[in-house]
Amino acid sequence: MFSAFMKASWCVSILLLASCAHRPPASEPLALVRRSQPLLGTFVTITAYGPSEAAAGEAVQRAFDQFRKVDALMSIHRVDSELAKVNQQAGSAPVKISAELFGALEESILIWRHSHGAFDITIAPLTQLWGFVWKQHRFPNETEIQAARAKVGAQFVQLDADASTVRFTAPGVSLDLGGIGKGYAVDRAIEELQRSGIKAAMVKAGGDLRVFGTPPGQRGWEVQIEDPGKAKNRLSLVLREGALSTSGSYENYFMHEGKRYSHILDPRTGWPIEGVVSCTVIAPTCIESDAWATAYFVLGPQKAASFRFPHLMMIENGGSIDRVSSPAFPAVEAVPR
Repeated sequence: MFSAFMKASWCVSILLLASCAHRPPASEPLALVRRSQPLLGTFVTITAYGPSEAAAGEAVQRAFDQFRKVDALMSIHRVDSELAKVNQQAGSAPVKISAELFGALEESILIWRHSHGAFDITIAPLTQLWGFVWKQHRFPNETEIQAARAKVGAQFVQLDADASTVRFTAPGVSLDLGGIGKGYAVDRAIEELQRSGIKAAMVKAGGDLRVFGTPPGQRGWEVQIEDPGKAKNRLSLVLREGALSTSGSYENYFMHEGKRYSHILDPRTGWPIEGVVSCTVIAPTCIESDAWATAYFVLGPQKAASFRFPHLMMIENGGSIDRVSSPAFPAVEAVPR
């Protein structure tokens, strides 16, 4: 299981959208397999089209196994995970790690750099301070926040590609990969399905999903996103290839003196983000959409507009919800629940 820094598990429904255009020429019929399992603290649903039901079913099972491998790799709650070993030992000496974990850390640090610190895997001291890791919420004072902030910053993580090691260059540093964990697992599952000869598939883990291929007779996958401003509506768009992630603030929070404090923290200040309700990002891979949904959430609509991935943000505005999207984000329409 990943920490509360992981984005809230939004109810993102994936429906097959019947094509309004002409159907492609007849070809070998594909078998549809759709299965769900509880993994990484959410429900993972895999929909796959393969040459036969048996072949597709076996491929889907191997894709689920990728989620279990990622849990053993990155879980902050498991004492036997590879990440736990890093957090325990990397402050004293370089720790040799697997190619998979090294790649995830490398990608995370790259996003930290490009987001100017809005996304930061060293945020663990802050999420622990606020009680979001174990859902034992507390309201810290400013002195505590600043003390935790002194341990936060990916500049304290030193990677050695030749030796495949990681070490921390400051005391008290600790990693939390909840901000990319589900996205990373979705990507690994997609790769497994592609290796297995699946022709079209969708892998969805909470608010993170990725698709490839076009389902037979359809023009894409219809994705429905919660509209927090209108409880009876969802927002619908068609995704044909790539990944989509939604980061939201109103499922994982606590109240203190009448004010709501969300689990999405700004690693640069140590405080929860206010005003933004959700942020949805489309990117080529799910590790990118997952991380950037958090980064854009922290950056806010003005600064997020200067970055490259299409995004849609929900902003609280005097009791109402405004939708602000980048020009490249697909058109969305409200649909009844």
